[in-house]
Amino acid sequence: MAPSQPENDDLAARISAAQARQAGKTARKPGSGAASGYGIGMKMVLDLVGGALVGLVFGLALDHWLGTRPWGLLILLCLGLVAGFRLMLRTAESHAKRSAENMDADGKDAESAKKG
Repeated sequence: MAPSQPENDDLAARISAAQARQAGKTARKPGSGAASGYGIGMKMVLDLVGGALVGLVFGLALDHWLGTRPWGLLILLCLGLVAGFRLMLRTAESHAKRSAENMDADGKDAESAKKG
C-alpha cells in the first residue's frame, strides 16, 4: 500500500517554503554578529598593542643578548608599532570592503523585491 499523501502536496513547494523560513530566521541584523563595530575596534587595538609588546620583548631580549642597550629596544619597538599599524589598516580595509559588499547586496535585494 502506498502511503496516503494529499494530492496538492508538492515537495518543491515545501522545500522552497522551508528555505524562505530559514532565510528569514538567519537574516543578518545590522550591528549584530561576530564582526560588530565593538569587536572590530577591539581587534584593531589589540593588533597595535600586540605589535608594540612583541617589539618591546624582542628588543629587550636582543639588547640583553648583544649588549646593545637601548638600540635594539628602540628599533624593534618601532618595527612592532609599524607592524601593528599595518595590521590595523588591513583590518579596517577588509571591514570596509565587507561593509560595501553587504550594502551592495542589500541594495540589489531591495531592487529585486520592488521589481518582483
